Amino acid sequence: MEFVVVFLVSLSILILLVAGLLFGRPPVYRPDREYVLKLMQGVEDRSTTEQAWSLFIHTPISHDTELELFRRRCYQFDQGEECPVTARPGLHGYLYDLQGRSYIKQLTAELEEFIRNAPLSVDF
Repeated sequence: MEFVVVFLVSLSILILLVAGLLFGRPPVYRPDREYVLKLMQGVEDRSTTEQAWSLFIHTPISHDTELELFRRRCYQFDQGEECPVTARPGLHGYLYDLQGRSYIKQLTAELEEFIRNAPLSVDF
């Protein structure tokens, strides 16, 4: 009798696990342009956390090629590759120093302009 109870409980757990794997959705990182704009603005006003910024700059964005170009520029800045400004850590909760924040602010202005001039049509 104990065997039947253990078997039924184990079987139900396995069925739930298989159903979750079949019908579940894999976790994906798909930031939209407005979210990235808020992240970049948050570098200036200290509302962006290190974890959110690190996730943004280290995770490729495959669904939006233009946004991927902005992410690459931020990544290259953070890693010190081919950038006129060197990324240095900031003080008092800032991610970067004053020069680094001004460079991110320049990229933010470019992203705002890009979002403002983006076409409103959607291709299917």
